[in-house]
This record gives sequence, structure tokens and C-alpha cells, in this order.
Amino acid sequence: LRKEEEEKQRQEDQMKQLSVKITPEAKGKGIEVEPHPLVLELQEKLEAQSVEQQKIKEDIKNLSEGQHNMLKSQEDISAKLNAILAHLAGNH
Repeated sequence: LRKEEEEKQRQEDQMKQLSVKITPEAKGKGIEVEPHPLVLELQEKLEAQSVEQQKIKEDIKNLSEGQHNMLKSQEDISAKLNAILAHLAGNH
């Protein structure tokens, strides 16, 4: 998770660098920072990907929990079936 945060920060820093646009009037004066439309679009896409990635992680977590519960149920059924078979075998 820490690695993802570092990667996200690195990407945001790159976006900031890309977004600096110096207008001809601003030369020699203070730098005017104006995000490029492409940068804004990329930021939106990056944010959407991040949201989608979180959703996928949650889905995977839920699937893993479901799979664990299913295995537990199968083990319970198997144990009960073995007990029934042992009981039936003892009656013969």
C-alpha cells in the first residue's frame, strides 16, 4: 500500500511538472502556472483508474473470503459424510 502511495505521489509530481506553462508575457516576471488540458484529462483518467483499482481490490478480498467460507463448508460436509458412512459401516 505504501508503494502505491509513493507511485501516486510520483505521478502527481510529474503531472505538476508537465502542467507548468510559461506565457510570453510572464517571461521575466513570476511564473504563471496553468494546467495543460491534456494534463487535466490524464489526471481525471488516473483518478478513475485509482477508484477502479480500489474496487477490484475489494472484489478480490470478497472473493477470497467467499472461497475460504466455501472450503470450510466443504470440509464440514466431508466430515459429516464420513461420520454417516462410518455409522452405516458399523451397523453391518
